[in-house]
Parts: sequence; C-alpha cells; structure tokens
Amino acid sequence: MNLLLRIIIILSCFFTFLNAMVFMALAIFRSIEGYILILQGKVHEHVGGHLVESLDGFLLAVVFIIFSIGFGKLFIPDSRVFKNIQISWLQPKNFMELKHTLWGAILTTLVVTFATFIVRNVGSLQWQHLIVPLSIALLAFASKMLKDHK
Repeated sequence: MNLLLRIIIILSCFFTFLNAMVFMALAIFRSIEGYILILQGKVHEHVGGHLVESLDGFLLAVVFIIFSIGFGKLFIPDSRVFKNIQISWLQPKNFMELKHTLWGAILTTLVVTFATFIVRNVGSLQWQHLIVPLSIALLAFASKMLKDHK
C-alpha cells in the first residue's frame, strides 16, 4: 500500500509539473506572437492582450510548479529529486503551509487574469464584471483571517 501511495504521489507531481511546462510553453508562444505583431507594426491588434495573457500563463505555470514541488516535498521528502530542490520559501512543514503558499500564488494569478479580462473588454464592461474582483477580495480576506488565526 505504501508503494502504491508513493507511485500515485510521484505521478501526480510529474504530471502537474508537465502541465506547468505546457503552460510555460503556451505563455512563451503568446509572448512571441505579441512581439511579432510589434515588429510588424500592428500595435493596434491588441498586442498588450497577448503580453498580458502570456503573463497569466506564466503565473499559472508557477502555481502548478509550486503545487508539484510542494506536494512532493510534503509527502515524499526522502526522495532524491525533492531533496535537491532547495527553495527557501517552498519548504512546507505541513499541508497548511503549502496551502497558504498556493493561495498567495492563486490570488496573484486571479488578479492578473482579471486584468487581462479588463484589457480585452475595456469597451463593454458591465456591473456583473465586479464579481471577480469581489471574489478576489473575499479570498484575500479569508487568507488573511487564516494567517492571523494561527
């Protein structure tokens, strides 16, 4: 049973990291698209949208990397792979610490995602679009309350 659990955790970490690399590649592709438009002089074709979307992709990749490394360090700390990864702010001692680190990364990603949405839809915004920033504010408040509760 212990070996099966270890294999499941390793597969989860591997595929989550692989997903992060795919998001990273897509973000690089989006950046290159934006730069090509700039070089062609087509700045009016929402170049900023391409660059902001690439930032969103990079942040999402970082969330996936944090999850894969943190999950591995937490559940299989004796693994050679995870012992060799020394990131000072990513040394979770328990699941709560990993959750707080992920929560911060996810909140940042949500803020950038909302900014991307605003850039793309600047001419057609409605009051319903305030749901996302209100959700971000509630999540940030809940995160703050949990940190203060420790």
